[in-house]
Amino acid sequence: MPAWVQAVGSVIAILVAVFVPWIQRRNVLRDAAIERGRQDKEHLQRLTVGLREEIRAASGAADRRQFAIARTLQEIQGAVRGGATIKETGPVHPGSLSLTDAIVYKEIAGELGRLPPELIKAIVTFYSLALEVGRIADGAPTAMQAYGEILGLLPRLKTHSAILVRTLEKFEQAGFAANSDIRPTPAEVRRFATDAGYPLDEIAKERGIELPT
Repeated sequence: MPAWVQAVGSVIAILVAVFVPWIQRRNVLRDAAIERGRQDKEHLQRLTVGLREEIRAASGAADRRQFAIARTLQEIQGAVRGGATIKETGPVHPGSLSLTDAIVYKEIAGELGRLPPELIKAIVTFYSLALEVGRIADGAPTAMQAYGEILGLLPRLKTHSAILVRTLEKFEQAGFAANSDIRPTPAEVRRFATDAGYPLDEIAKERGIELPT
């Protein structure tokens, strides 16, 4: 066999010895990255599902509180118009008007940094409002004062609840891509505020947007 053929064969053998492991390692790293991406998406899916259900439960509690308080105040006003004297009964039982224990939120608080800024802002805003309802109720000196203050907060909370749920849905629909636009549209925000009875100018100011007429 000519020497040049042997030389070429040696070069090919060296190239194979170098590049085959390199290609194998590249494939292993690629597969590992794909698997990490899949696991990250599954984890974010679990986080968003848990948050969404907790938020919906809190919003449902807000609906029930709003209905019960409004009915109670209406009955009291009717009694007063009928000549009855209403006696204050002191503060409400601690925790009786709270909307959520925020169990999921507290569990994932350390992972919020993995979420897009728009979503972090919506989550923090909602839970701040939800937990504030309970604090205000527990701190009010009388039940009547607690009812009045909470009744004024609930439309805002319900609006932000709907905004947050929609933001979570859009994050899921975008495949959990961090750079996707997951903000609810102005038309959606207007609808959420209208449904909750929250002033449109207030939510527009909070969101820094113009709402369609």
